[in-house]
Amino acid sequence: MRSTIAVGLVCAAGAVVLSACGGAKISATVTPVTSENTSSSAPAPSTAQQPSDQPAGTNAGAPQTSPNAPQQVVSSNPSNCRSSELKLGFGPDSDHAMQKTYTSLQFTNVGQRTCTLQGFPGVSYVTGDSGQQVGLPANRAGNLGPAVTLRPGGSTTAGLVMVNPAPYPADQCKQVDVRGLRVYPPNETAAMFLPSAGASCSADIGPLLTVSSVGTSATS
Repeated sequence: MRSTIAVGLVCAAGAVVLSACGGAKISATVTPVTSENTSSSAPAPSTAQQPSDQPAGTNAGAPQTSPNAPQQVVSSNPSNCRSSELKLGFGPDSDHAMQKTYTSLQFTNVGQRTCTLQGFPGVSYVTGDSGQQVGLPANRAGNLGPAVTLRPGGSTTAGLVMVNPAPYPADQCKQVDVRGLRVYPPNETAAMFLPSAGASCSADIGPLLTVSSVGTSATS
């Protein structure tokens, strides 16, 4: 009687082969399927690779990537001047001391809208056709200046000090020729290139560049 009831229950549950239902003395043990016994066939979620936020140069002189680029604080303020809206050059003020040149970086708004700049540009020497960085990026000097509003055609400057590498021992400096400066406007990750042939130390000594906040003159 117990066998008949067991078979009946198994057949009703559909858990055994149908041909077993014809025998009166066939019993079966049904193992419940639990979540521990079930392996999911769905692949584990993967993290999508985020697009690279390495800065790209605006011409052949500026590199596509910069592993040693100074950290830039990127603002979401839509009024910030973008690299594509700016023209870069040396400012009109320049003073050559014995081992230093006091000058400035000049940013001119060549766009169609009024925009603002505030903070320290990122500056480093570059060389070669690929714009390889040479030495350390510029040190920052002075306080953060106020935001500077640039109407179309308007300009502002950031002080820059460039140190002559000649006094450094040759084995420590490892002097190389440079093609110019790679510059990141404040709050931007797109590089600009400023031609300036010269020399610098390829070793991480110095730094040989010092930059001030926009709206300032060269630091002494």
